[in-house]
Amino acid sequence: MSRAATIIVGIIVLIPVLYIGSCSVIAHQLEHGFDQVKIGDTEPQVIAVLGEPADRETPSHRIASYGSPECQAPCAQRLWYPNRMGLMGEAWAIELDGEGKVVHTAHLTSP
Repeated sequence: MSRAATIIVGIIVLIPVLYIGSCSVIAHQLEHGFDQVKIGDTEPQVIAVLGEPADRETPSHRIASYGSPECQAPCAQRLWYPNRMGLMGEAWAIELDGEGKVVHTAHLTSP
């Protein structure tokens, strides 16, 4: 096999390995941060652990793409942290009440 063919085969093999690896790293980091979030934590505490959310959902601004039920009282806002690299549709949700405190957390995956 020529050197060019070897490089091309190596790249073809390396791309899926890097993709799967990055997906796993992202999921692990989000899961680790999610495990640190506790009921009663404040929004700044959540952001300090997980960073800025990808999406913010409120009762008047529903984000249906995650397939979750509407944000209803005591939920005033839902922070979404999706694994955008994941093939299976994985996301972590943090619900905040009107005072900006965590009232519920969820880890969603689609089959």
